Amino acid sequence: MANTVAAGSVFQILGYDIEALLGYLKTQFGKKDPGETARNIACARRGAQLTEQLAITLQGPPPTAAPRSLMSGADAVGLGACAAGVKFVAAYPMTPATATFNYFAAHGDEYGIVVEQAEDEIAAVNMICGATYAGIPAMATTSGGGFALMNEGLSLGGIMELPIVILLAQRPGPATGLPTRTAQQDLKYALYAGHGEFARAIYAPGTVEQCYALTHRALQVAHRYQTPAIVLTDQFLQDMLQNVPPFPQGPDFIDRCIVRDVASDYRRYEVTESGVSPRAIPGEGGFVVCDSDEHTAEGHITEDLKARIAQQNKRMRKLEGMSSEALAPDLYGREDPETLLIAWGSTYGPVRETVDAINTDGDSAAMLHFSQLWPLKLSAETDTIAKAKRVVSVEANQTGQFASILREAGLVGNIELLTRYDGLPFTAQYILENLVA
Repeated sequence: MANTVAAGSVFQILGYDIEALLGYLKTQFGKKDPGETARNIACARRGAQLTEQLAITLQGPPPTAAPRSLMSGADAVGLGACAAGVKFVAAYPMTPATATFNYFAAHGDEYGIVVEQAEDEIAAVNMICGATYAGIPAMATTSGGGFALMNEGLSLGGIMELPIVILLAQRPGPATGLPTRTAQQDLKYALYAGHGEFARAIYAPGTVEQCYALTHRALQVAHRYQTPAIVLTDQFLQDMLQNVPPFPQGPDFIDRCIVRDVASDYRRYEVTESGVSPRAIPGEGGFVVCDSDEHTAEGHITEDLKARIAQQNKRMRKLEGMSSEALAPDLYGREDPETLLIAWGSTYGPVRETVDAINTDGDSAAMLHFSQLWPLKLSAETDTIAKAKRVVSVEANQTGQFASILREAGLVGNIELLTRYDGLPFTAQYILENLVA
């Protein structure tokens, strides 16, 4: 019950009403032994009493009467997918993605989702390819080693133009690495995974709220452009619990962008200016032909070189539309900072706290946080990179993978790296100490 004592102490330090904590404990332990509830309440009171004697106080954020919920990143991804209308999920359990897979298993009946534990990740990705071919919104969950097995299926989604979505929850590698720790080491792998070249979207939520919203967005973009999308999280974000405003529980279904009542001359891979061909459902009129080989506009296998060029150009043209609606990075802090910290994914919280600390001390800092990593959005926010005297990319990998991508895109030149790859999450203290060093 040490955590309960600590909770009582924290409430006292922040000046909060201890009765609110006691009410929570009654709810939390209400179904257990009444004696256990009483003991926890006594521990919370004692923690507050002992701390009161020390006369330690801090100004905490004001309490709010607004309803709030406690949710993890893993559950927020799952709820976002459920609300978007996902009806099939396939995965082989792999830490830390299993937490999201468990959410689907627990809520599958509630949302009408078929949840399949496949024999391996190869089967899982091919299952969601089959589901999306049949018109069913589907996704898979995995981590680095499982994603390695999904590469061929990812390419299959690329050439068959299937809107598959994969949750890639990162952990330190190579191989099994540190399976219960956190990392941001699979970004470049996600960007270049799969043989051949095809369009894809990559999102990296930084908060629990973004886990919900970006999963929904990944599914919509995948269906709008008929191409794979990847949601990058990590162990820290998957397992992190945050108080957040309750998310909508009801349906917010994506548009599957399916054409109906197609004519007899329907062509599944018709060459279009946008790169997006009309997508019909097999069995609903028209003749839907798909294949993993290169194909004609009708879907039949071909080795005609002109047809090959036309189809490949068509598929890659999707990036133009995807780029136009990509998410711009979020700028937090001073508008013209001397120090600009670039962040992506789960480093959002620690980097934001760092910026607040620097600005409170009288210096000038800002954070540029990217939640969409591909395609990149060139915007007014990215112009801040050129204005800052010092630019530092904060990444949970050794080589600065995102900084390298920004460099390839021509957004940065020489840039400092502040990396961490011991498996522990960033903290503001860690960042501040290494910025000085």
